[in-house]
Amino acid sequence: MNNFTLSVVIATYNRPELVVRAVNSVIAERNAKHTIEIIVVDDASTTPRPKFETEGLVYHRMPVNGGPGPARMEGIALANAPWVLILDDDDTLEPGTADYLEKILPLDENASHPVYQFAITAQNQKEKYQLITFDDYVNKKIEGDFTPVFNKKIFLDTGFRYPENRAGGEHLLWWKIAEKFGIPSYNHPLVCVSNDAELRLTHYSSQIKKSLCHKQLAEIALENFGERLRNNHPQEFQRINLALITYTLLSNEPQQARNYLKKSPLGKKLKIALWIISWLPQPLIKKSFLIYRKNQG
Repeated sequence: MNNFTLSVVIATYNRPELVVRAVNSVIAERNAKHTIEIIVVDDASTTPRPKFETEGLVYHRMPVNGGPGPARMEGIALANAPWVLILDDDDTLEPGTADYLEKILPLDENASHPVYQFAITAQNQKEKYQLITFDDYVNKKIEGDFTPVFNKKIFLDTGFRYPENRAGGEHLLWWKIAEKFGIPSYNHPLVCVSNDAELRLTHYSSQIKKSLCHKQLAEIALENFGERLRNNHPQEFQRINLALITYTLLSNEPQQARNYLKKSPLGKKLKIALWIISWLPQPLIKKSFLIYRKNQG
């Protein structure tokens, strides 16, 4: 494959120093064999524009802060290469990534899957390669974070999108793609994950702050996959129902939470406990959640 071309999309919000580091890691991958386009999508940051010292960088600012999903979709739409890698703004591209992708990805005209994914750590996936299905996700055959590389044309033709949600929820996109197409998955890291970002979306304090967004993600999951989960994966069905009730309580909607409880598949003891919690003052509900999550580790 001559002159392998790749677009790297980096969505960012209020992390000017970190996104510059991410961009520099991509620049290091450029050489005579690889054409790598860099697209930074700023999700309406309130900080000054980062100072990038490179040419051939597309910088797009979103009109409003809508979360990582819409920003990534905009980046994919702007990409000029057939393959699009999504890089978090607080992570960096591993050396040799472009060489590896040139060998592993099919020719664009031979591609048949919307997205390929690459495990960030060896613990995330036991096999060197496998075609991931919806059931694999739900059964936790793979776990942890993966780096997605999209075939732009095939992906956009599906009509699928990242969720428009400030809390993320990209797992719902992977479920949809895996259910219809399967996702080729490789146990090979493309990025180095850093831990110097102030706060990740998945942190429990962020979950309280964005409880309404997490509630919406649970609603979407049940709307799109509820029947299949109820019939084939009752444990996951219960977990999502519990998340729905929990985030509804954290959103200060106790009556709606009690309505969900009445119809939920949860056990009797858990229902009683949640029913009691629903009558507590909001600060105590949040404190209970924090204690529970901290004890989980």
